[in-house]
Amino acid sequence: MIRQKRPTQQYKLLQKEYDDVYKDIMLNGYDFSGPYTERCQEKLKEITGRKHMNMTISGTGAITAAIYALDLFDKKVAVGSWNYSACVNQYQAFSKPVFVDCDDNFFIDIEKIPSDCDAVMLVNYFGNVVDYDKLSSMYKGKVVADCSQALGATYKGRTDGYFGDVSTFAFGGQKPLGTRGFAGAIGTDDDDIAYRIDCVINQGKVGENRNNKTEMLGFRGTPQELQCGMLYVGMKYYKEWQEKRKKIATQIQDELSDCPLRFIKTNYCDSGYFKLPFELDNRDKFIAFMHEQGVDAQVTFLDDWNVVFGDGTPMPNTQKMISRTATLPLSPFFSDEEVTIIIEAVKKFYKQG
Repeated sequence: MIRQKRPTQQYKLLQKEYDDVYKDIMLNGYDFSGPYTERCQEKLKEITGRKHMNMTISGTGAITAAIYALDLFDKKVAVGSWNYSACVNQYQAFSKPVFVDCDDNFFIDIEKIPSDCDAVMLVNYFGNVVDYDKLSSMYKGKVVADCSQALGATYKGRTDGYFGDVSTFAFGGQKPLGTRGFAGAIGTDDDDIAYRIDCVINQGKVGENRNNKTEMLGFRGTPQELQCGMLYVGMKYYKEWQEKRKKIATQIQDELSDCPLRFIKTNYCDSGYFKLPFELDNRDKFIAFMHEQGVDAQVTFLDDWNVVFGDGTPMPNTQKMISRTATLPLSPFFSDEEVTIIIEAVKKFYKQG
């Protein structure tokens, strides 16, 4: 099966670097918030232009830290009804989410965000980026921007991760930059918010210094050195991998341009090419067929969160995307032969009607 996640192949490619990091961590007894954490934070600041960056235990941990740091407890937060669970659950637990329909590019529909919401949760899906300028012109509340799937994407010349009161990241194994378990990050340009983030992820104390008094609520949100070490190895290659994904994505899109499907992309950003998302008829039959051909096509997300947690008001675009969208895998480690197999499998599906 041609899959997105390639841990074995990635390890073999960079085995010496990964092994050296592992030995360094084990021999020096690093466990959390050590030198590899610091290196990842500095690299992410370089990539995004953020003034402050903290690594976290996971992407979900980063979102939770944002809720704490921005004091969104019991506050109204606009959240996309078409969404990944990690970008919804924390707001359902701690805030008062107001579910908003998505647009045709999977993003929360900016024009439908209620003006009385205290904050909005943006999520940049499949490498594409929300139209930040449009949001800024229409909404003035606090902004959390989740950039987990768009690291490496650019919006009007700036690498994603710079926008909003805070930006959050997740680094699971199939992300544009991934580790072998879970890690996350949260960035901001605001000194006061950064101070609160530091307290939050260290159980209420800056740097978890036992000699300091607890300043606020917090949780165990600090990252593990082993995960940061593995992630840091990949950070050295993120631009190279980005270009390879872009080349493969462009080839697939070009060669399938005559097929009756709509690749989901924007005209105002250069994608990070996390996966290849598209809208099509007969989605479930398509996925079943692709699996038979050895290609791990997947559905996108299947929950209408306004039905699960909200008042059940119909969300037309959410329902459309739930039933009509899928993704093709996309990896910088694909061989030319694997790319050809993906393309020919899609053509075969349409050829057979």
